[in-house]
Amino acid sequence: MERQRRKADIEKGLKFIQSTLPLKQEEYEAFLLKLVQNLFAEGNDLFREKDPKQALVQYMEALNVADYAASDQVSLPRELLCKLRVNRAACYFTMGMYEKALEDSEKALSLDGENIRALFRKARALNELGHHKEAYECSSRCSLALPHDESVTQLGQELAQKLGLRVRKAYKRPQELETFSLLSNGTAASMADQVGRGQNSGPASSPPETTSWGSSVVRALNSLSGV
Repeated sequence: MERQRRKADIEKGLKFIQSTLPLKQEEYEAFLLKLVQNLFAEGNDLFREKDPKQALVQYMEALNVADYAASDQVSLPRELLCKLRVNRAACYFTMGMYEKALEDSEKALSLDGENIRALFRKARALNELGHHKEAYECSSRCSLALPHDESVTQLGQELAQKLGLRVRKAYKRPQELETFSLLSNGTAASMADQVGRGQNSGPASSPPETTSWGSSVVRALNSLSGV
């Protein structure tokens, strides 16, 4: 029901912007944003339904409307424009249009240089186009951001093999060390401060074993963190 309503809103919206009917500026900006958001959402649903061609149509329409808005001095959120580029790149890649996928990935990165999805799409497109060294550089940045992501790891290993690099498995830090690191970085300092206050200004009736226990924990944590 909701999707049918969204499709109807898209159809009405596209008809409206092809007319010259006036709107108040605030209403006009809200209308354009909603239309692009609806097209984006419809494209996402179609892509999830494994229909990249129809998803591509929705993303293209959304970006065309965004360009139209910009020509009419209406700016849409950069985050939304970036997502549209990233998702359209996924459609192009699925359809084997790697040059187009690369182009959209790079435009997405120009909007958000830290977007890992865009960087991953770029790496995959470059790989398919035979630019393995550049693809590996992009993949390496993805690996640093998402060291445990299976898709990122597989792509990195594939590219490493193509470049004749040594493939190695990642080091996985034991959970106990992760826990102690968190404690030593934050909790130890906090506990030391609390213990210090307890020794210097706490009530005379404070149990001595509490202070002693606290000091022991702080010393143990400090020894773990190399302090």
